[in-house]
Amino acid sequence: MSTLSARIRGIDLIALDWVLAVALAVDLVLESWLAHGVPDRHRLLTALFAVPFAATIAVRRRWPAGALIACTAVALPQQLLHGQLFVSLPSESAELGPILCAYGAGAWIVLRRGLAAAAAAGALLFVVALVSDAQHAPGAPGPGGGLAIVAFFVAGPLAVGWVVKSRNRRTDAFTELERQVIAERAEFERAAIAEERVTIGRELQDIIAHSVSTMVVQAAGARRLLTAQPERARQSLVSVEETGRETLAEMRRLLGVLRRDDDPRALTPQPGLDQLPELAKLVRARGLSCQLGMGELGGLTPGVDLVAYRVVEAALGQAADRGCRDATVVIQRRSGTLELDVHADRAIPEAALALGPVAERVALYDGRLEIDDPEDQPLTVRCRLPLGAGPDG
Repeated sequence: MSTLSARIRGIDLIALDWVLAVALAVDLVLESWLAHGVPDRHRLLTALFAVPFAATIAVRRRWPAGALIACTAVALPQQLLHGQLFVSLPSESAELGPILCAYGAGAWIVLRRGLAAAAAAGALLFVVALVSDAQHAPGAPGPGGGLAIVAFFVAGPLAVGWVVKSRNRRTDAFTELERQVIAERAEFERAAIAEERVTIGRELQDIIAHSVSTMVVQAAGARRLLTAQPERARQSLVSVEETGRETLAEMRRLLGVLRRDDDPRALTPQPGLDQLPELAKLVRARGLSCQLGMGELGGLTPGVDLVAYRVVEAALGQAADRGCRDATVVIQRRSGTLELDVHADRAIPEAALALGPVAERVALYDGRLEIDDPEDQPLTVRCRLPLGAGPDG
């Protein structure tokens, strides 16, 4: 059902109106020439008026009021000239014109304009009925029948269009209200989570401050007892170790809560360059073939290892997002520096802006990040990190 609804919504309704107008015009012209009930002297006249009469359907969405009035305005002179659109054609398909145009006037414009157009069209149709009666045409409705025609061909479709418009407006209003409620609920949940995380951050600060103070006191006591009472000093050092482990475990637990709930890396160790093969598999699944060239990298500090991984991750992520097909990563140690180069097979506009966050990480470790990305040249990212460096030098 959802697929069918999507296909229906995807139909070009203006084009559909043109198809209906052409089909109606062809039908009316053919009937004008071929129908047995049409007098020969009136065939050409009826066929000529059939074309502008049917054409009003094609423009009823753009000019609903004008199309309705034009439809009935065409009907009047053709009736005065003894046209046979409404009296002799066997299919009676001409009735579709005022019905469709009146529905459009009710559904697509404000009610006041729709009523004004319907009043004008109804008056014209009523005059058409009177003229037909005066001409003693076969099946002429007469004055009473004229009112019935106005009600059936103009007032009824106009009312149906207005009801449909009102229903659609209520549906749209409820849909918008639902969207707002969902957005407000999501915002409330985000605010509650953010507030709880602030509370957790304060608790974490208190835990660390208390534990570190305890460790400092115990370490100072152990230093004083180290020579005179080594056994008590050992017990103090063991207590310092236990306090440190407990604090570290609590800090990891709380930091895990502070991270995003939908991040699969939230409770896993921080990645490093040894996990680049897994990263390469992930980007290959996104259509980016990645070649890794890595020398001997043992002995990297955890911070440098993490920053280097993040640089590669960000560069490959941008390459995959922008439709690159091939990338090469080369990492080596040279003269106390970790050298990292990433090459993609096409240019990436605004790559420097996208890689700005990792550039800040690199700067914290006294490193240098260069992004070579001319408009007509493939992307190249060069990173140089001093080995053994830590944040702020």
